[in-house]
Amino acid sequence: MTVYIVDLESIPTRYTCEWKSHLPELIKKHRHEVVVISGPDDLPNNTTPGMFLNFSATNIYKSVQVEKFSRLFSDGKIKDGDYFLFTDAWHPGVINLKYMADLLGVKIKIGGCWHAGSYDPQDGLGRLVGDKPWVRHAEKSFFHAFDHNYFATDFHINMFCLNLLTTSRGFYKEWIDSGKMVRTGWPMDYMSNTLNLYKGMKKRDLILFPHRIAPEKQVEIFRDLKAQLPQYEFVVCQDQELTKNEYHNL
Repeated sequence: MTVYIVDLESIPTRYTCEWKSHLPELIKKHRHEVVVISGPDDLPNNTTPGMFLNFSATNIYKSVQVEKFSRLFSDGKIKDGDYFLFTDAWHPGVINLKYMADLLGVKIKIGGCWHAGSYDPQDGLGRLVGDKPWVRHAEKSFFHAFDHNYFATDFHINMFCLNLLTTSRGFYKEWIDSGKMVRTGWPMDYMSNTLNLYKGMKKRDLILFPHRIAPEKQVEIFRDLKAQLPQYEFVVCQDQELTKNEYHNL
């Protein structure tokens, strides 16, 4: 079986940077052939302020990925039994993929890792777009296009089902039992090797806010604590332009 990884763009300040090399290595350990389908590497590395991705650049990236796997179908390289893993399930290209597979009669399987969407009231889509029909129907279509929908936590599965699929836990248990929904965690075992370089560093009285500056992260609570605990050094990472190494040093 060949596993085609339809990856996330590699943003140096996000964990997608580590996933770029880690995921293919992880899957190869299970003796699968791996092909990574990436977008262009000349996109801006910055994210839209407070968001996970750059809203414009991510569409360029995903559009190039769609062209690449469409050419693989056109060239007859996609075979029965191949697997496509979308490391971000919020990818309109899954519809293009499903369209080709079903109409050409190629029996592939498709999996997608859900990070967030309009069903999450704290996500950018949830805050800025909400429950507009176009986004809710799109997300439902993505869900049904995937053979396996991967989630990091039970909390996420519950929110997804209640807010998007408007169904009770008892009903969606059958999707979990069938493998349509999978609580898998995220593949973070690369962190031990990544952080080995920073062992034994001298400690100081530092309290760190490593998150995006976004409403759901509640940075104002952190800033309030700074005023109440002046004996500590408080750092909001995104107040600075940190490299990954500088971030890990903190």
